[in-house]
Amino acid sequence: MKKVNVMLMALAALMLLSCEEKKPSTPDVTIVPVHEMPSICEAHGTIGDGSSMNVIEFVNDDGDTLYINKSGQEVMGGLVVGDELEVIYNVTKEDVFASVAVNLTSLQHIWSQRGADGREQSLELNAEGHATTYNMSVDYDSWEVKNGLLLLHSPKKIGDESPAIVDTFEIMQLTTDSLVLMNGELVTEFGRYN
Repeated sequence: MKKVNVMLMALAALMLLSCEEKKPSTPDVTIVPVHEMPSICEAHGTIGDGSSMNVIEFVNDDGDTLYINKSGQEVMGGLVVGDELEVIYNVTKEDVFASVAVNLTSLQHIWSQRGADGREQSLELNAEGHATTYNMSVDYDSWEVKNGLLLLHSPKKIGDESPAIVDTFEIMQLTTDSLVLMNGELVTEFGRYN
């Protein structure tokens, strides 16, 4: 009887082992730590008072401070303490480098130019992100800077099912009295007189 019990127990153990779920073998994977991978970030914030000729002290919207090496990159609109800034930066193992930096406060003005007919045309960009055009052939109602580009949104017409039109401009120059935008091959120059 003992032999039968031992054999039953051995058979039960063998059945349990054979019913155990087999796990698939995992391939060998090399894990690269995140801090060793270069990354590109875009952030909105303000220019801190620790900024210098080569470094931007950047305080993001969450209140975190980051020191970004300008590495020869111009801050479009200037580096003025307290101004709003949209920045694209690269994070490497060694440092943080700016690739594009646009002073949003410098953009927030009325920009004017003479049209082909000699009349003054203006584009107003305000702090709340609203855009207004005066004597221009196109209407814009809002603006933003993304990826270092100025995006001007046309108002959506009531009942129109097509999406609102967004014109994209590369900011070629932004100073206290000059704004130069490029859309494809078209270059548009504005001056600031206010």
